[in-house]
Amino acid sequence: MKITKYGSATILIETRDVSILCDPWLSDGVYYGAWCNYPPIDMDKCDFSNVDYVYISHIHPDHFDPKTMALLDKSTTVLIHKYHQGFLKAAIERLGFNVIELENGAPFEVSNTTKLSIFAADDCDPSICGNMFGCITSEIKGSMQLDSLCVIDDGQHILVNTNDCPYLIAEKTLKRIKTIYPKIDFALVGYTSASLYPHCMMDYNAEQMAVGMERAKLSGLTTGLNTLKLLQPAYYLPFAGTYILGGPNYAKNQFLPVPEIQDAVAYFQNDPMLSNSKPILLNFGQNFSLDTKNQSSTYIPIDVEKRKQYIKNVASKFKHVYESEEVPTAEALVDLFKTATARLKRKQKEINFFEDLNLVFDISEDKYACINLLESDVHIIDDLGELDNYHRFQLDPRLLKMALMGPRFANWNNLEIGALLNFARKPDVYRMDAHILINALHV
Repeated sequence: MKITKYGSATILIETRDVSILCDPWLSDGVYYGAWCNYPPIDMDKCDFSNVDYVYISHIHPDHFDPKTMALLDKSTTVLIHKYHQGFLKAAIERLGFNVIELENGAPFEVSNTTKLSIFAADDCDPSICGNMFGCITSEIKGSMQLDSLCVIDDGQHILVNTNDCPYLIAEKTLKRIKTIYPKIDFALVGYTSASLYPHCMMDYNAEQMAVGMERAKLSGLTTGLNTLKLLQPAYYLPFAGTYILGGPNYAKNQFLPVPEIQDAVAYFQNDPMLSNSKPILLNFGQNFSLDTKNQSSTYIPIDVEKRKQYIKNVASKFKHVYESEEVPTAEALVDLFKTATARLKRKQKEINFFEDLNLVFDISEDKYACINLLESDVHIIDDLGELDNYHRFQLDPRLLKMALMGPRFANWNNLEIGALLNFARKPDVYRMDAHILINALHV
């Protein structure tokens, strides 16, 4: 089995008789123009003509990128989890590919020697996720979770690809995998977390930003470490979530909580429980063979200063997709809010989420749309000082309009991941349930 690194989570797995491309993203500008690669990737140098299968873990564009999919022959079969919702399947089929949905954990023969199994990151603790991801029940067939893991078994080696699955939600699934596959030869493990914190916090000073960045880095590293400690692989590759921000928000890179990959390895290797696990670090196009235990070439760490110059001189000039749109009036935004709150209220009833928390959105320099989650009606206010408990979202009015119009135009979750929001909260306490609920705010 050979593992070749391309992009953030884009990995090519080759066994004796089959090749599987995982989570293709190589182009700049996903998340509405926000996320870019560094070092920049020349897609013309990426030859995927001999790929037999593509595995796509979930619908986020840094794992499923139509521009990168265009490098593949349309006859290439795509494998995904059998999700309860059909968004991912439909999006792939619109590109002209054949999609096979795999039942949770069921091995699928991709060749005479190799099987691939996809596991949903389900069985979460409702106290952690706010019971909003949607646990599997007898009434609901298929996964409600956003992400998935996969296991590739070629008869000689076992590889586990954990993608973006957070440990706290995926722990039971990881334990199930470890029970089925006690000896794991290679693990692809994430070590970052994509959120608004701290680089999008509009009321933080530089010191608070720096403290928040280290805290967020530690959170990502901890989830990666816990995953590795459970799986105990012979080898592992830290991957996924490695990106820079381009376009108007390029200055946010200063406090982007993405550790250098060698720092992630140092953190992992400091834990005695991983004394028997060997890290593998790969640059673009480099590979590691589990058969020979050899790496194609030595890893070269990112030159931090060169990256800073690239961000300043090149990535800062990239355009976000909404910049060519007409700026909506405040009145037009208010009308959209009035319609969108009806869907929000339906979601609140569905999950029984009513409390004295205000969702606040900037609609002009001195006007805010405020939705109190006890009554779920929108009010226009001009002073935040009267509010004691709020989550404030500030974004370009063109992008706000797109989000209110619905996921076909812009998705709130993707806006957060893309750091396209500025955010403030009072008190300064993270509320996952509120961030998930906002996805229902659209017409």
